[in-house]
Amino acid sequence: MGNAIMVVDDDLPTLEVMELLLKKINREPLLVHNGWDALRMLKKEKPALIILDVMMSPIDGWQFLEELKRNEELKDIPVLLFTAKHVWPEEYSRYADDIVGVLEKPISLAELKTALERALPPDASSRTDDDAHCTPQIRSG
Repeated sequence: MGNAIMVVDDDLPTLEVMELLLKKINREPLLVHNGWDALRMLKKEKPALIILDVMMSPIDGWQFLEELKRNEELKDIPVLLFTAKHVWPEEYSRYADDIVGVLEKPISLAELKTALERALPPDASSRTDDDAHCTPQIRSG
């Protein structure tokens, strides 16, 4: 899994900001513009964590979680919900075992760093020279 953090969001400016923030804290951003493309990419690349927008299309974050958790090889990837709207615990209680936290937009660098430190095991924070050579790109089908 390494140092990669997948951000799944249908808003391009949000993806651009997240790329900058993740790079500032020495993380490798994997930016994906929709849930279906993210699920396809996960068959090839497994990130240390997924930051998942709740309100997006063509599938929303809840549908993405359903698909992710059906896959035995992917269901253990930690997921942070990422939303512009406050999400109440009762809204995500059904997924409480599948998510490691909720981030509300807009997010500061300090908030992101703290959330990642809480969500990831210590060994996921190490960065290798190979990670530094990866060029993140926004990916869509």
